[in-house]
Amino acid sequence: MKKLLWLVGLAAVFYGHSQWALSQSRTLGWIKAHEQAVFDMKEGVCNDFAFDVSVNIRASHPKGEWQVDGGKDFVCDYVRAANAHIRVLKPTIDTHTELVSLERSGFPWMTATVKVRHATTFALPGVRTLNEVGETTYVLRRTIKSMQIAEMTSRSTGQFPR
Repeated sequence: MKKLLWLVGLAAVFYGHSQWALSQSRTLGWIKAHEQAVFDMKEGVCNDFAFDVSVNIRASHPKGEWQVDGGKDFVCDYVRAANAHIRVLKPTIDTHTELVSLERSGFPWMTATVKVRHATTFALPGVRTLNEVGETTYVLRRTIKSMQIAEMTSRSTGQFPR
């Protein structure tokens, strides 16, 4: 009987942790923190991506389209290259992110598909303001301590020069 109570207790803790870890407020907060860490060029931002991550990004602008497709190494190299431009240009970046939908996976409740809508403004000194709007769908995988991005698909439009 004692073992059964322990088993039921562990199952309740596991379920409770998944409900908390993959809640709307926690996932949106985590996504906002991740996006800010990317813009702030924080060390370890690549740890937010799972080892087997799949990323598909399309950013349309008047002169064409940026495309990023790949796994963790490719995406981390892309983030580093983009951050090099941010360091040189030193824009003021303002991002507004809102939750569109959140759908948790079935048992064992380890992932959630989260869709967010975002609007980002890049203000460069002496240059016109650049705007981007779009939607990103994340598949977040919960870990003991936090979450990781298992899949990311993003579509956006903006006024970015090539």
